[in-house]
Amino acid sequence: MRQFGLAVVLATTIIPAAASAQSVFDGKWRVDLGAVKIPKRPWVVSMNRDGYRCVSCSTPWGVAADGSFHAVSGQDYFDAAAVKRIDPRTIEIHYRKGGRLVETDRISISADGRTLTSRDTDHATANGQPAIYRSTARRIGAAPAGSTHPVGGSWQTTSFDKGSENTLTVTMKLEGDRFSFADGTGQHYTATLGGPAVPVEGDIAKRTVKAVRLGARQLQLDSAVGGAADSHMVVTIAPDGRTMNVASTNLKLKTTTNFVAYKQ
Repeated sequence: MRQFGLAVVLATTIIPAAASAQSVFDGKWRVDLGAVKIPKRPWVVSMNRDGYRCVSCSTPWGVAADGSFHAVSGQDYFDAAAVKRIDPRTIEIHYRKGGRLVETDRISISADGRTLTSRDTDHATANGQPAIYRSTARRIGAAPAGSTHPVGGSWQTTSFDKGSENTLTVTMKLEGDRFSFADGTGQHYTATLGGPAVPVEGDIAKRTVKAVRLGARQLQLDSAVGGAADSHMVVTIAPDGRTMNVASTNLKLKTTTNFVAYKQ
């Protein structure tokens, strides 16, 4: 689900928080997709007549590629998936959680088999407005044994393309030791620096975030799902006061993505 990571990284990376009128964290921030430093860890999938399988997911999973929904275990953001063949080089994956459609991914392979493009639509946003993410990847390895569909292989993300605007902006506000966060999809929370973890309102996996201030221009944000830590983030505001640098580490995959955002 959101195989190349942008959706989840944005949702948990810049789920930091906020700042008061006097705070350097204060304001609306917009991510620069051209400045994203993407992890080199490949995404590995297999697909044949029997089904589709995500080999490299933190918890590998797979279902029959027959267009019908099948139960999937061990995933935070979905519990069922359906894989449909659109044409010889295109598939769609639909995800459900609790019987609700939460995401649709359309994945296409170029005619030469070397480039993969993915258009992922999040249907489970807090404000009901779909969020669209787009990415491109290049083939860096052959498909696992037994895979026969062009989507099978080892893929490395090369770029994130502009999707919908609600995926790119966040607003933060710090008042004393309490900070608040809101993004374009409606997710939000308010936490006390150094205090207990708080729920991210609107997150379908019931994610929680704990925030600690590391310095005048730096925050540490640790998130968990079901009590299990899954990401560690450090948010740093540059001396110019208009540039925000975010380093987000996926603890399950052991990868780090770096973002730059600018105050609007």
